[in-house]
Amino acid sequence: MSGWIAIAAPRLATARRVPLRATFVDRPHRFAARCTLRGGHEVMAHVPNPGRLTGVLAPRCQLLLDGPYPPTRALPYTMVAARVGGPCVWVGTNTLYANRVFPALVSHGLFPEFDGRTIRAEVVHGRSRFDFQVGGMMIEVKSVTLASGGAGRFPDAVSARAARHCDELAALCRSGHATAIVFVAQRGDVESVAPEDDVDPAFGIAIRRAAKAGVRVLGCALEIAPEGAARVRRVAVLL
Repeated sequence: MSGWIAIAAPRLATARRVPLRATFVDRPHRFAARCTLRGGHEVMAHVPNPGRLTGVLAPRCQLLLDGPYPPTRALPYTMVAARVGGPCVWVGTNTLYANRVFPALVSHGLFPEFDGRTIRAEVVHGRSRFDFQVGGMMIEVKSVTLASGGAGRFPDAVSARAARHCDELAALCRSGHATAIVFVAQRGDVESVAPEDDVDPAFGIAIRRAAKAGVRVLGCALEIAPEGAARVRRVAVLL
């Protein structure tokens, strides 16, 4: 696949320019994490990711937090990245960051398959809503955080919604519309992306069925830095 290209991507943090460093303690429930700031102060952070973050969140791993937000918010911070062992890679933990960075990927020409002259977000088509419409193509973006042996895997928890998106795009494709699914791995240490059949076999069936119907299935990997995505490269999608 192609090499790394530098991109002008959105920042990971939105409430502050540079995220705070913290240490992960535990995850009381799916959308909250207990963390310790430098100096030992314990805080709670929102985890904007419905998955398990398997292989990403581990006791005492390093985190990047956005915030603090106003006291009216339930949790004062948001977890935006975690550092995984081995090569010490930052992994983006905010699912929506993949969507926020996607227009930059298109504008930098990472996906020549798309007509990037016009791009719209959150597009309603019939009874479905899709992440983007680029030119005439409907696109769903999937954020990848799980990795095994140099391969990104999706999903890391059962996702009936993701399988439904595959079926909706396949139906559109059969009716003559151009459609695509784009896996955005929020970590720079993967060489490919594949469905995680052991976690969600129904998604694996759905995406292979969609590809057979003509849905384009593409992938890329982001090199995450505390400020945001620094570089990106295309990776293979193995179905």
